[in-house]
Amino acid sequence: MRDWLYIVDPTEPSPDGQRLTKDRVLKQAETEPRQRWWLSRPRHMVPGDRIWIYFATPVKEVAAVAEVEGPPYGVAGDTKFPFRFPALLNFPATRALHQNPVPLATLSNRHAQGVTFVKANDIGLLLSHAGL
Repeated sequence: MRDWLYIVDPTEPSPDGQRLTKDRVLKQAETEPRQRWWLSRPRHMVPGDRIWIYFATPVKEVAAVAEVEGPPYGVAGDTKFPFRFPALLNFPATRALHQNPVPLATLSNRHAQGVTFVKANDIGLLLSHAGL
């Protein structure tokens, strides 16, 4: 299993046209936990991997977590984000992170861009905040 830092910009619309704020993702975790996430290029994600969702502007904090349910696959018609993957938001862990987010400044990778691996020395902090 791998842990990924998945970056979302709440000021920009997602491929479905909606903005992904911390509050919206928390609500999705409760009511529609199975989501399709997007990528600009393929990653070697496999079922069981975790994505730690980092909300960039303006909050700069990790405030949600999901488990990858399937590998990335290509989609037609989206040149900016031509790949998708299914993941299940963990409601209890996302609620815990929403209440006690992990500020980017406390992570080893303080200049996260794109989708990248979580550094090994940061996993304990994320798990602790998520109650996992």
